[in-house]
Amino acid sequence: MANCVDLMRILLTGASGFAGAHMLKELLRVDKYEIICPVTYMHGGNVRRIPALLEAKSSTDYKLIELDLANVNAVEQLADIEFDVVINFASESHVDRSIKNPLIFFHNNIDLMINLLEISRIKKINHFVHISTDEVYGSLPIGSLNNEWQFPHRPSNPYSASKSSQESLAMSYCKTFNVPITIVNSTNLIGEAQNQEKFLPKTISKVISGELIYIDTDDAGKVGSRKYLYAGDLARAIHLIINNINFQDTLPRKFHISGNEEYSNLDIVNLVGSLLDIKPNIENRISPRPGYDLRYELNSDKIRSLGWQESGKIQNHVDRILHWTLLNPEWLTIDYD
Repeated sequence: MANCVDLMRILLTGASGFAGAHMLKELLRVDKYEIICPVTYMHGGNVRRIPALLEAKSSTDYKLIELDLANVNAVEQLADIEFDVVINFASESHVDRSIKNPLIFFHNNIDLMINLLEISRIKKINHFVHISTDEVYGSLPIGSLNNEWQFPHRPSNPYSASKSSQESLAMSYCKTFNVPITIVNSTNLIGEAQNQEKFLPKTISKVISGELIYIDTDDAGKVGSRKYLYAGDLARAIHLIINNINFQDTLPRKFHISGNEEYSNLDIVNLVGSLLDIKPNIENRISPRPGYDLRYELNSDKIRSLGWQESGKIQNHVDRILHWTLLNPEWLTIDYD
């Protein structure tokens, strides 16, 4: 790792998780960063993910340290680490598990956020970028643009409530302690090396095996939909954000990062089946998930005005992800640890 004082020193959290690993891969495309990655492999992270995504990239370009950010001693453990930018991907991130074990989600996601904000306040860092989700706004009807700061938070489950809490904490540290913060809300992510509990890898596995795939609907039988986004495209958007700093008020900066293409769950299953040339075994059902959200919405005109756009259509991304997964079939059996 280079020691030049002009390098941006980044604390990248959640790097062993799915989206965070794609962020690490993106940052390593440019040789102007010192990157420190605290990892535990306890909250959806996997020890094999970074090597799988980075392939031959040298491990000397980043440093992994074992550190649980939600631990009571995390602030003290971070005190001796040099960094001036935080990119925070660290969070438990699955709705069904949050419903089964809400206390785990709240304790982890809120405690790690408080610790990161507190060390950022103490160190007077240059920039704190927090990655949130479209789910904090709850379900929105077709026609809702949802620009930044337009809608209040209406989380429907413990996971989205914990992410909403993280945003509230970020706003308080920005207002009270002048920590320079950017909040990024993104739509549903897809990409290589995603945990099998997520919809796309689960669908690939079930289509290949011929297992029954349930398509969840609301009580009226309407199928849910999402605006999917390739994880590498989110990483590129965040890369753009950390190099375009313009803090103007006491609220955090806020960016919505959304794909343009909306797919129902049924569309995704049929797409995977078509690409594999296998007819999926499908059955519709009313969602058993309490607080089921039919669809989310984000308007990403603001980040697009900075020059960001998707790198390709979702169908092409799914095709590439599918081929990568068939070459790396262990990711169809690696579940949440």
